[in-house]
Amino acid sequence: MSPLLTITNLNKIYHRHQPDEVIALRDISLKITAGEVVALTGPSGSGKTTLLSLLGCMSKPTSGSIQLRGRLVSKLPERFLAQIRRTSFGFVFQQYNLLRDVSVLENVMLPLYPSNQSFRVMKKTAGAVLERFELQKMMRKKVKQLSGGEQQRVAIARALVANPDIIIADEPTAHLDSNLSEILLGILANLNTEGKTIIIATHDPAIYQSPLIQRRVSLRHGEIVEDKNQ
Repeated sequence: MSPLLTITNLNKIYHRHQPDEVIALRDISLKITAGEVVALTGPSGSGKTTLLSLLGCMSKPTSGSIQLRGRLVSKLPERFLAQIRRTSFGFVFQQYNLLRDVSVLENVMLPLYPSNQSFRVMKKTAGAVLERFELQKMMRKKVKQLSGGEQQRVAIARALVANPDIIIADEPTAHLDSNLSEILLGILANLNTEGKTIIIATHDPAIYQSPLIQRRVSLRHGEIVEDKNQ
């Protein structure tokens, strides 16, 4: 099977040639196939969030290449990358990145606005995703009125509203207790059975030791130190 994502000799340097230069990633090469569930692990500062950002086309490498379905995307202009992010990726951020003073429904609809869909169709699509996560009764509530677990479900609903192939999650259990973490794992497992590729950056053993995880890529000091199937 041809890889879904291929990265080759990837390097990421912040503040290059400056006194505060930071080498975040060093010569990373990695292939991810469709339908895999991959955990990126490592201590704080190991480069896992940077790598996640690059894999999700949210930032560009200093050098090296990223291919998505065989297409070189690492050198594309931002306007093309924005389209790729909307159609191929769903993002679940550590801090949720929801608009707190806006309704649940409006938050979930946000990724659909750049499309050519009518408002009625977007609303129907977002409503269907909210119903899936049992959030339809609170779709009119503002995000700031929700619990942490509810906000996490809204964030996942937003990530899925455009039906992406790849789910990118950065420390998704950082603000959840053990019970809510189990619920999240169940949601991700269901998504994987539907064919979604899932890439998670985490330092939480509840995630990377879970049966959900098929492969663990461990980083340290910006380098891959272990890449193994589980």
